[in-house]
Amino acid sequence: MSQIQRPTRTLTSILVECGIVTDAQVEQALARQRESGLMIGETLVELGFTSEENIGWALSKQLGIPYADVHLETTDAELVRRFPESLLRRMQAVPLFGAPDEITIAMADPTDTESIEELRAAAECGTVSLVIGGPGSIRRTLDAVWGRERTPGGDPAAPRHRAASTGPASVPTRRDVVWDRAGTTFLLFHVHAALRARASEIHFLPSDGLVTVAYRTDAGLVAQSAEQPETALYLRARLAALGVPDVEGSGAATTWGATVVELGAERVHVSACHVVTHEGIATVLRLGPAPAQAPDLSVLGLSPIGEAEIREFVDGPEGLVLVTGPPRTGGSMVLASLAALAARPGRRTLVLESAATLPYPADTVRVRVTRSDGVGARWEQVAVGMGADVVVLDGTLRGASIARVLAGAAVGRLVFARTDWLDTNALLEFLVRSRNGRAVLRDRPFALVALPAARPEGEAVWVKPEEAERLAGSLEVTILTDEERDALFESRNRGASAADRTGVR
Repeated sequence: MSQIQRPTRTLTSILVECGIVTDAQVEQALARQRESGLMIGETLVELGFTSEENIGWALSKQLGIPYADVHLETTDAELVRRFPESLLRRMQAVPLFGAPDEITIAMADPTDTESIEELRAAAECGTVSLVIGGPGSIRRTLDAVWGRERTPGGDPAAPRHRAASTGPASVPTRRDVVWDRAGTTFLLFHVHAALRARASEIHFLPSDGLVTVAYRTDAGLVAQSAEQPETALYLRARLAALGVPDVEGSGAATTWGATVVELGAERVHVSACHVVTHEGIATVLRLGPAPAQAPDLSVLGLSPIGEAEIREFVDGPEGLVLVTGPPRTGGSMVLASLAALAARPGRRTLVLESAATLPYPADTVRVRVTRSDGVGARWEQVAVGMGADVVVLDGTLRGASIARVLAGAAVGRLVFARTDWLDTNALLEFLVRSRNGRAVLRDRPFALVALPAARPEGEAVWVKPEEAERLAGSLEVTILTDEERDALFESRNRGASAADRTGVR
């Protein structure tokens, strides 16, 4: 359960010190409070001296827990309906998001321990995290979910008002949410909300002194909200704690990494990219499922014929498979599936990767590499030193360095590598011209797995295994035959002869 710090200052002193209200207004509110019995914050709002948002912000500072500006569009209505309506109205509380073992609830009075225990019992989960919500915003959200609460003496037959559904706003709504500085709640909230929207990406873009948030769905990039600029710091701090390097202070224009975010029982794979822009640092999160084990290649879109060819390929003791295609189209998951397919008793698998987030066999040796440490470029020494039978290179050889998969250390091993080359014909011609191309490609088993030309968006990222039949054939497999090898080298020889005749070197 969220820990509430012992207040060292009164709510009114915080408001006065920040210039939100005056001493005279506080005295007037205290006199009114003795008559109404309302809390001092509600009284200040009732008298028009300040806003509910300011009271929530000050209460957040006083108690040391986050304040959330509660809205229907930022609330999981299905989760709200799992609680008794009378309980939430009586406690002035609304569940925001959660999972079976953890839930986040906004409360008007998070110091009411008895109410918190009642809510935790109703939630039937182990952990309840609290944020502060304004009474009015909580009431409006509950009205939008269940209909406006009827007052005594009202017409019981009158229909309950329900908020009209509106489409996405063209201009982001400013949330003014005070999030926890660790960034945990901020990250979980937006991942949860993006999943509900069936989005594939979350964009945090600095603009005009705010951070604009947008989700990429099948309808395109849809604006969600505008957050305070400090939320970008909180987000990057949380991602850094999860292993994604921050770009600030690195001297680089961009950094990237990946992690797994757990929403209760659900695990979400998050690829993160930080980019330095003129307005500040932008962050883009790419979301995808994080299965407990690598899916079959058929689930990823490989045709039955292609899968049979690959299965026969990995039964052999050596060979090279290159996975080509645009970034963020599932290439890393294809590598994990290939490694699972090649797993055999007595075979040792070595994986060089940028982030240890994908499922590999339990006895796999995994080495995390960065672009600057040079380990990826020295994969041969690592493979020989580990005595690896299967080597997986996940994005560690970029551009022209992909030719290093043809090094002598590849002989006698299965090597699976992902490359950023998009044109497979150009890639083959480049490899043939490389220093070891003729020696290695002439005789070794060689295959290409081509990813779809366009990365999946929105719901396409969240395809379930039982729905995967429609993906059949979206992954293309090319296994070089002897005739195709001869054609490649003949083309290479013709090019070399033409160069000799023209004097071109």
